[in-house]
Amino acid sequence: MGFLRASPPEAFVFLRSLKEVDLTSKDFSRVKKLADLDLDYQELKEDFSILSSLAANIAGTELSEVNFIDNFTQWTVASTLGGFSQKPREEAICNYTIEEDHHLEIHLAEDPRFKNSNYVTQDGYRYYYGIPLKFGDDVAIGTLCVGGKNIDELSEKQVEQLHLIAHQIVKRIQLKFELKLAKDNILRERKLKRQLAHDVRSPLSGISQLVELTDFHDSSKEELGEVIKLIASSADSVLELTDEILNDILIKDELKKSKSVFTFEALGKKLLNLYKPQAESKQIKFSVHYDSLKREFTGKNLLPLIGNLISNAIKFTAEGGSVRVDLNLIGLKPKDEKIRVRVDDTGIGMTPEQIEAITQTDTRDRLKSSGANGFGMGLLFVRELTEDLGGDLHIKSKPDRGTQITITLPLTLE
Repeated sequence: MGFLRASPPEAFVFLRSLKEVDLTSKDFSRVKKLADLDLDYQELKEDFSILSSLAANIAGTELSEVNFIDNFTQWTVASTLGGFSQKPREEAICNYTIEEDHHLEIHLAEDPRFKNSNYVTQDGYRYYYGIPLKFGDDVAIGTLCVGGKNIDELSEKQVEQLHLIAHQIVKRIQLKFELKLAKDNILRERKLKRQLAHDVRSPLSGISQLVELTDFHDSSKEELGEVIKLIASSADSVLELTDEILNDILIKDELKKSKSVFTFEALGKKLLNLYKPQAESKQIKFSVHYDSLKREFTGKNLLPLIGNLISNAIKFTAEGGSVRVDLNLIGLKPKDEKIRVRVDDTGIGMTPEQIEAITQTDTRDRLKSSGANGFGMGLLFVRELTEDLGGDLHIKSKPDRGTQITITLPLTLE
């Protein structure tokens, strides 16, 4: 189900390769949508815990979860079994649910895919009902699902109410996104006012001083005419300066829209908290190293961008291997400063042909249209998002020798 946790005793612990992930353009669209929403999964528990419990009460089931699914990971943000958790996507029934238009209903003990799994034979779960979470007709970004031990079906009324809850979850995500945009707009307006006050003060002060120093009684018409011309010229300069500031703000607003604010320490700790459980489940040594700078910077989509790199590295690194992340500020001058993200792993590596398939435009287009294996589509998403943000991506890798991926991104430093 969506519910597959390793810790609670009655959670659904799936056999590996329940459904191996062969990523397609649909998956690419899903991850792009999640990146646009820029969700912080760890902060969503308070938003959806009550709705998850309500779904279980309506369905009369022991279990209900709210999940989001990216290329490789199912993120459980609310569950009647506990709090935030994660697991490989291929181990989750909800991996099937996101492919459905309306819902997925399964009698677990009768389905050959699941009847011998430990959540059926050991924990006694018999029934699953999952609803894909969609924005309009777009691809599903996650699921609301319930699972029971003592029921075999839901009534029409129960199904209707579960779909209403799923609708509320989608609506709440949309409202959170719109609220974030509204807050960003307020911050931009405040910044604009400060910038206008600073940049317009000098020319206005010059006009004021010119008026104070002019003797309007004893000056000739010619002298007064020159003063008036200077005042008019200064006023025109103020108007031009104001237009330039406003146009610059509007252009940046269109390009950057909503952004998240980080320090290197905050970003590093967030990545460690999110992805260390994935690494530990495979006995992979995972570490994050970052500059000690205290300055804040804005970087839209940094979490999904770096997160997909990390998930990709963990996915294709064998047990006992290592994944290391380095976050650094580079550039000698403030205007040249960029963030550098480097992910090193001891995984299976890539051939030159595989690297070319990720970095060359024509092969990338074919991958998107025809589908690709996991690392191909996962890194394709990273490459495209990096380019959208005005950054660069470089890959160093050899088969069976691991991979190093370096991303540099322009930043707005606060």
